[in-house]
Amino acid sequence: MANTVAATANALANHWASLGATYSLHTGNPGAAGTANEASGNGYARQSTTFGSASGGVVTGSQMTFNFMGTVTHMCRWNGTTLLDIIDTVDATVTPAGQIKVTPSYNANYVAWT
Repeated sequence: MANTVAATANALANHWASLGATYSLHTGNPGAAGTANEASGNGYARQSTTFGSASGGVVTGSQMTFNFMGTVTHMCRWNGTTLLDIIDTVDATVTPAGQIKVTPSYNANYVAWT
């Protein structure tokens, strides 16, 4: 039975990853539409990740590098122009201009029973 549960958790994580893989940084609350306070300047651009296959209910994407200067308080996940998630991150300050490196991960909360 544990294999079925693990397979279900992996399927959930893989489905989540398939919904969208583009991320944006925000210097304040991005609002309901995800468009407020998006970072700008210093070479900033939205970044995309490539998700691998889930294992143990966890799917991890490739590292993204954002050029940035200032304080980031939120990230958003997108599928094209469709907002998927608003993520209230730990605040990070970069000064002078530099880079923020992010490796996204999703955990379907699979717990192996022994």
